Amino acid sequence: MSQRTEQEDRLSLDTDAVLDRVQELYHVPVLALLLAYMLWIRVQSWENFLIDGRVLFNGNDAWYHLRTTTYSVRNWPFTMPFDPWTYFPYGTASGQFGTFYDQLVATAAIVVGLFYPGPQSEATAMTLLFAPAVIGALTAIPGYYLGRRFGGRLGGVIAVVVLALTPGAFLWRSLVGFSDHHAAEALFQAVAVLSVVVAVAVAEREKPIYEQFTQRDFDALRGTLLYSALAGLGIAMYVWVWPPGVLILGILGPFLLVHLVVTYLRGRSPEHVAIAGVVMLVVAALLVSIRTSTVAITATDFSILQPGLMLALAAGLVVMGVLARELEARGISPLAYPGVILGAAVVAVGLMAVATPGLFDYFVGQVLRVFGLDATAQARTVGEAQPIPRDQWGQFLFNSYGLAYYAAATGGLVLLGRYVQEDEPRGDALLVVIWMVLMTLATFTQQRFDYYLAVPVATLTAALVGEIVGFVGLDDVRRAKNVDAAQVMVVAAVVLVLLVPFTSGSVLAGPVFQATQTGTYTGPGESAQWEDSLLWMANNTPEEGQYADPDGEPMEYYGTYARTDDFDYPDGAYGVMAWWDYGHFITVQGERIPNANPFQQGAVDAANFLLAPNETHANELATEGEQNTRYVMIDWKLARAGSDKYFAPAVFDTQGVGLSELYGYVYDQNGQRVVTMHGDRHYESMRVRLYTFHGSAASPRLPDGRVPVIDWEPRTYGNGQTLPSTPDNASNVVRFFDSMEEAERFVEEDGTAQVGGLEGIPTKRIPALEHYRLVHASESSRQGTPWVKTFERVDGANVTGQGPPDSTVTARVQMEMPDGGTFTYAQQAQTDAQGNFEMTLPYSTTGYDQWGPEEGRTDVSVRATGPYEFVAFTQGGGGNASVTTWNATADVSEAQVIGEDDSPVQVSMERASVDTPEGANATNGTNATNGTANLTTPAASLGGPSEPSDRRAAAPTPGPAATHIPLARPA
Repeated sequence: MSQRTEQEDRLSLDTDAVLDRVQELYHVPVLALLLAYMLWIRVQSWENFLIDGRVLFNGNDAWYHLRTTTYSVRNWPFTMPFDPWTYFPYGTASGQFGTFYDQLVATAAIVVGLFYPGPQSEATAMTLLFAPAVIGALTAIPGYYLGRRFGGRLGGVIAVVVLALTPGAFLWRSLVGFSDHHAAEALFQAVAVLSVVVAVAVAEREKPIYEQFTQRDFDALRGTLLYSALAGLGIAMYVWVWPPGVLILGILGPFLLVHLVVTYLRGRSPEHVAIAGVVMLVVAALLVSIRTSTVAITATDFSILQPGLMLALAAGLVVMGVLARELEARGISPLAYPGVILGAAVVAVGLMAVATPGLFDYFVGQVLRVFGLDATAQARTVGEAQPIPRDQWGQFLFNSYGLAYYAAATGGLVLLGRYVQEDEPRGDALLVVIWMVLMTLATFTQQRFDYYLAVPVATLTAALVGEIVGFVGLDDVRRAKNVDAAQVMVVAAVVLVLLVPFTSGSVLAGPVFQATQTGTYTGPGESAQWEDSLLWMANNTPEEGQYADPDGEPMEYYGTYARTDDFDYPDGAYGVMAWWDYGHFITVQGERIPNANPFQQGAVDAANFLLAPNETHANELATEGEQNTRYVMIDWKLARAGSDKYFAPAVFDTQGVGLSELYGYVYDQNGQRVVTMHGDRHYESMRVRLYTFHGSAASPRLPDGRVPVIDWEPRTYGNGQTLPSTPDNASNVVRFFDSMEEAERFVEEDGTAQVGGLEGIPTKRIPALEHYRLVHASESSRQGTPWVKTFERVDGANVTGQGPPDSTVTARVQMEMPDGGTFTYAQQAQTDAQGNFEMTLPYSTTGYDQWGPEEGRTDVSVRATGPYEFVAFTQGGGGNASVTTWNATADVSEAQVIGEDDSPVQVSMERASVDTPEGANATNGTNATNGTANLTTPAASLGGPSEPSDRRAAAPTPGPAATHIPLARPA
C-alpha cells in the first residue's frame, strides 16, 4: 500500500512537472507558427511586383523610400540630407524619408547583397519589397509581451492571434510591396509603448525618490533608471522612424498627467512615476536631437519641435513632482493638487495664445488634425488621411477587427474599473486604455491610423481573455485535470466569438487570406500604368542639366547636396509638371525632377497650371521666377470628370475654380445620374486641352456638322434639392441641330440648355495651343486610350504666310503614335486685308533624327505622317454662292519647333478650286433632330475638320458616376 502511494505521488509529481513545463513553454511553438503564418500571408503576392525583371512597388511613397534607401546603401550609414531631384525649382529636405526605417532596410539590403546573385541595386529593391511583410510579422513580438503583461501567456498568444487575423489596415499596410514606413511606425510605436509600460511598472515597484539621487544611492535607482532610459530609447526610435511620431507625447502626456493626479489623490506619492517619466523623456530628447536638421517648428522633419516638446513635458513632470511634495509638506488638501495643475495649464495655454498666437494655432491645428474627428480640405485629397464618416464607425471597426474591438473595449473597461478601485492603481493599465482611446479617435479622424489601432486592440483583447481564464480557473495549467464542462464551454465560447468573424470557417478562406489574394494592395497599381512613360522619359529626354545645353554638366542623381531653402539649379535643369500624386514616380522611375510631389510641395502650382484657363497663364506658371518647366504628364484620371482624381486640383487651385464650374450631372426622374454635363472651364483648362485635344483646336460640331445640345429642366427631389433633370420626354435630353446658329438660338430661348458639354465635345470653340506638343503616349491604356500622355513645352515654329484677304486659314497635320494611333492637330489664323497671316506651330514634320538627348533635346515618339496642309475658303459676293478653296503645304522642321532654327516657315497659298453647290441659295432646315449623342464617335474626333482625331480612342465613356444615355437612335 505504501509502495503504491509512493508511486502515485511520484507519478503526480511527474505529471505536475510536465504540466509546469507545458505552461512554461507551450507558447513558444505556437508563437513561432503564428509568426510564420503572419509572414507567409503577407508575401503571397510578391511575384505580382516583378514586371519584366523589374521590381515595382505599391503606392507613391514606397518609390521615394527606394531612392532614400539606395542612397543609404551607397553612403552607409548616412541618409540623404537634401534632395534637388524633387520639387523643382527649390528642392527639398527628405523629412519623413531617409529615416531610421531606411537605414534599417539599407543595412539589411547590404547583407542581402552579399548573397544576392544580381547587382546591389536589385538586392536593395528586393529587400525593400519584402521589408513591410517582415516588419509586420515582427510586430507580433511587442504585441505578445504587451498581451502577456495584462493577460498572462495565454493572453499574449491571443494578442498575436488577433494581430495575425486582423484584415484591416495593419494587414494591407504590411503586405509585400507596400514599402512605405507605415508598418515600421506600428512596430516601433508598439515597442515605445511596451518600454514605457515596463518602465512605469518598475518605478511603481521600486518607488524611487529624490533623496536617493542626492545620496547617490544608485543601487536602489538602477532598475528605474535602466528601464526608463530604455523607454527613452524606445520613444526615440519611434520618432527616428517617423518624425511626426512625436504624437506619442499626445498619449504619454495625458497618461502621466492623469496618473500622477490619481496617485496623489489616493494618498500615494506620484514622485516615482514622475522620476521615470523625466528620465525617459530627457533621454528621448537627447537621442532625437542628434538628428535635428532644422530650427523650424515642424513635425514633418527632424526639428527642434520633437526634443522641445519632450523637454517641456519632462519639465512639467518635475513641477508636478515638486508641487506634490510641497502640498504634502504643508498639509494642504489633496484636492488642491489637480486644481493648481489645471489652473497652471490654463494660464500657460492662455499666455501662449496671446504671446505666440501662430504657435498656439499650430499646436491646436495639429491636435485637431490627428485626434479632432475632422480633416482639412487638403487632407481630404489624400486617401489615407480622409476621416471615416460617423455613421460608418461601427461597420469600419467590425470590418477591421470583427468582435475583437468590442472585446478590447470590454477589457479596457475592466482594467479601468480596477484602476479606479485600487489603492495603488497600475499606471500601465491606464496607459494602454488611453492608448486605445486616442488611437480610435485618430483612426476616425484619419483612417490611416487604423494600422496603429491593431496593437492596442490586441493588447486589451488579451486582457479580457486573461480575466475570463482567471475567472474560470484555467490560469494555471495544473488545474486542467480538474476542469469541468462549464469551464470548457466558457473558454470555447470566448474563442469562437473572437475568431469566427476573422476566419469565415477557415483561416485559408477568411478575410485575411482573401485580402492577400486580390485587391488594391496585391500589385503595383498605378506605377505599372505609368512605367513605360517614365522609362521613355528616362531614355528619351535630356539629362537634368543638359536641356538645350548638351555640354552642360549633368546633375548627379545620387549626389550629396547641402541643405538649402532654394537650390541653385544649373541652366540646363528643368521641371516636369504633373499632379503631385505622381511626383515620386517621376523622380525615381523617370529620373527627372517633378514640380510637385506627394509631400504636397508644389501642389498649388500644379493645380493652377492644370486648371489654367489659357495658354498665356500656363506659360507664365511654367516660366515664373527660376521655373523652366519643359514637360507635362497627364493621365486620364485628371482629364475625365468623375474619376477619383479629377476633383483634386480644384481643392488646391487659387484661381477660384469650383467643381460646379467644371462639371455636373443631369438626373432622371428617379434621381439617377444620366449625363455628365461639362462646363466651359472644363474644356478651357490645360489638362483637358492637352490630354483630350492634344493641343489642337476643338469645336462643338460633330464630324457630320451637327451640333449637340444638352437640354434639361430643374426638378426638386424628395430631399429638397433642385437639380438639373431630364425633360418629361427623356428622349430629348440630347438634341442635335444642323447649324451652330440654330443650336445657340434654341439654348437662348429654352433657358436651361447648353451647347456641347458631353465628353470630348466642348461647349464652344477652343483655340489651339501654340507651345505644347504630345511627345509620348503610354502603351498602357484604358479602354483603348493611352493611360498617360507626355507633352513638351517648345518655342514653336513661326509661320508667316500669304493667303486670301480677310479669311480664316486652317493649318492641320496628322500625327502618328508608335502603335499606329493617329490624331490631327489643327490651328487657325486670320489673314489681314493684304492676305498676310502668322501662326506658331508646336508640331514638327521633319528632322526628328537630328535631335535627341545627346543634343540636349527630346527624341519624340509622336511624329507627323506628312506635311502641314493649309486651307482657306472664300465665298463670292453679291449673291454669288461660289466657294473658292485655297491650299498650300509646308514642312516644319524639328529645329524650327525647338528654337534651334529661328527662320520662319514660309507659306504661299494658291487658289485650288471654285465650287458652286447645287441649290446653294436655298436656306437650311431649322428643325432639330432629337436623339442620343453618337456615342460611337471617337472622343477626340468630335468637332469637325479642325478637330483632332484618334482612331485608337474608344467611345467617349462617361465617368464612373455617370451612365450612358438610354435613348434610341433616331431613324
